[in-house]
Amino acid sequence: MISVIILTKNEKERIHACIESVKWADEIIVIDSNSSDNTTELAIKNGAKVYTRTFDNYANQKNWAMGKASGEWVLYLDADERVLFGLKEEILSLINSTDCSAFAISRRNIILGQEKKYGPFWPDWVIRLVKKDYFQNWVGEVHEHMEFKGKLGYTNNSFLHLTHRNVEQIILKNLHWSKIDAKLRLEVCHPEMSGWRFLRILFSELFYQGFIRRGFFNGTVGTIDALMQTFSLVTTYVRLWEMQQSKSLDKVYRDVDSKLIKDDFKF
Repeated sequence: MISVIILTKNEKERIHACIESVKWADEIIVIDSNSSDNTTELAIKNGAKVYTRTFDNYANQKNWAMGKASGEWVLYLDADERVLFGLKEEILSLINSTDCSAFAISRRNIILGQEKKYGPFWPDWVIRLVKKDYFQNWVGEVHEHMEFKGKLGYTNNSFLHLTHRNVEQIILKNLHWSKIDAKLRLEVCHPEMSGWRFLRILFSELFYQGFIRRGFFNGTVGTIDALMQTFSLVTTYVRLWEMQQSKSLDKVYRDVDSKLIKDDFKF
């Protein structure tokens, strides 16, 4: 028996196709983070079991979800991922004839409407299929990963990943991750941010994304992605700088207003 776990948050545009791609599974479980759209209604309509949990981080969400699965094998899936026909056939064969306790699955990534297979976008292995008795936990607030007992295998077939769907989605995702990443850097006492650090980070990341990961050699979409990835990292460090200030910016502006009122708006 195989269970599929899907994490959601306002995924009404994608949840139907996602569930359709795993209708062959014995159990489909949706863990929703208090969506404000009709994601949960659509998931139920499409035959999924739906549970709601307030989001704190992805690792905790996935660990909690495992407790809801009853299958011998568990497949984790994002709402913007699709299990292609070849992968479905391979998974159904593997779970009945393997000595591995978990499998990494490659992802074919659609970036701004185009499939890209350079640098970070191929083979893009993610460990998502695990035998429940060998599962230990998910760890890490940013880029969480699965820990398990036993042997890791690799599938021949891939997910299809419909990511980087538009500029707004990219920016909102980057803003979300940058806040978590900045907090983690603050907790390990990252050196104080300054002008020269920002410049070093900007140019080194641009070189890394554009040349080392070859974004600049993969057309317009590759160039856009390299620029957006650089923007994401710079945003992380700007947030870190903000967190490092002795007085929060909100308090700074409240103090300005208080002083203006006190001094009859002389500035």
